Amino acid sequence: MRFIMILLVLLSFTFAQHQQLQVLIDQALKNNPALKARGHQSKAARALVESSGALPDPTVGFGLMNLPVNSFALDQEPMTGKQITFNQAVPFPGKLGLKETIARLQADKTLDMQKETELEIIYQVKTLYFKIFDLDRAIEVTEKNQIVLKNFIQIAQTRYTVGRGLQQDVLKAQVEYARFFDQLISLKEKREALTTQLNAVLNQPPNQNLAKTFIWEFKPLTVELDTLQFWLLKENPILLAWQKSIAQSNVKIHLAKKNFLPDFNVTVAYTQRDVLQSGMGGIDYFSAMIGLKIPLYFWKKQKNELQASRFQKEQTSQQLIDVKNQLLSALQDAYQRANKKAELIELYKSTIIPQGSQALNSAIAGYQNDKVDFLTLLNNLMVLFKYERLFYSLISEYYQQLAKIEYLSGKQIIK
Repeated sequence: MRFIMILLVLLSFTFAQHQQLQVLIDQALKNNPALKARGHQSKAARALVESSGALPDPTVGFGLMNLPVNSFALDQEPMTGKQITFNQAVPFPGKLGLKETIARLQADKTLDMQKETELEIIYQVKTLYFKIFDLDRAIEVTEKNQIVLKNFIQIAQTRYTVGRGLQQDVLKAQVEYARFFDQLISLKEKREALTTQLNAVLNQPPNQNLAKTFIWEFKPLTVELDTLQFWLLKENPILLAWQKSIAQSNVKIHLAKKNFLPDFNVTVAYTQRDVLQSGMGGIDYFSAMIGLKIPLYFWKKQKNELQASRFQKEQTSQQLIDVKNQLLSALQDAYQRANKKAELIELYKSTIIPQGSQALNSAIAGYQNDKVDFLTLLNNLMVLFKYERLFYSLISEYYQQLAKIEYLSGKQIIK
C-alpha cells in the first residue's frame, strides 16, 4: 500500500510538471501575434490561388460609327450606327493553369512557414521555461545553504565565546552569508528579466508573474541521431518550404517556355443602325475578330526570361542544400551537447554530489570534535553548494538542447 501511495504521488508530481509547461505552450500558440500573423498570411495566400488562374478582365466599349460631321445625325448616312464591343484576352492554353499551380505552391509554403513559426514559439517557451527552472533551483539551493551557513555562524560564535574558536572564522562565515544575499538579488533580477521575455512570447503584460517552476527529473534521450536526422529531412517545415520553392521554379520554367507561344485576343461587336431620313430601313451588324499576340522579339524577352528562370532554380537548389546542411549540423550539435550534459548529470547525481555531501558531513563531525578547522568546514559547504547549482544548471541546459532538437526535427521529445 505504501509503495502504491508513493507511486501515485510521483505520477501526480510528474503530471504537474508537464501540465505547467503545457499550459504555457497552449497559451503561446493561442495568443502569440507572430503566429496569428502567419495564419492570416496563409489565408491570404490561399485566397489568391483561384484568382491566379482566372482570365484577365474583359473590356467593354461603346462608340458611334461613321457619324457625318456636317450634321452629326444618326439617321443621315447608311453606314452610321451605334456600336458596343466586348474584348477578351485569352492566354495560350495551359498558362493560367501553371500560374494557379505557382500560387498554390506559394500558399503551401506559407502553411509550412506557419508550422515553422509554431515550432519556433514552442522552442522559445521551453527554452525560457528551463532557464527560469535553473534560476528557481538556484534560488532554492542558495536559500537552503544560507540557512545551513547561518547555523554554522551560530556554532562559530558559540565556540568563539567559550574560547574554542577564532573570530576570523565568524567574520569569514558572515561575509559568505552576505554574499548569499547578493546572489539571491542577482538571481531574482535575472528571473524577472526572463519572465518578461516569456510574457512577450505569451502576449501578456510584461509584469505578469510566473509561478515557481517544478523540479524536472532527468530522463535520458533514447532516440538515435539517425532517427532524428530522418525526421528532420522528412518533417522540418523550413526544408519543406524550400522544396516547394524548387517545385515553383520548375513550374516557372514550364511557364517561361509557354510564353514563346502566342496569346489570343477575342473581340465581338454589335452595331445598331436607325431608320434613315429617306425611309430606308437600317440593318444591324454583328462583327467578330480573333487576334494573336505574337512573341515577335522572343530573342530579347522570352529567351532571357527562360534563362533567368533556370538560373533561379539553380539558386534555389543550392540554397536548399545549404539550409539542409545547416539544419543537420545544428541537429548534430544539439544531440552531442544533450548527450554530454546527460553524462555529466549522471556523474553529478551518482558520484560528485554524494561525495560532496559525504565530505561536508565528515567535516561537520570533525569540526565538532576539533579535528577540522572552520575554514575547511566552510569550504566543504561552498563546494557542495557549487555542485548542486551545477547539477540543476546541467538539467536545464539538457532540456534546452532537447527543445532545440524538437524544433529541428519537428517531433516532440520532451514527454
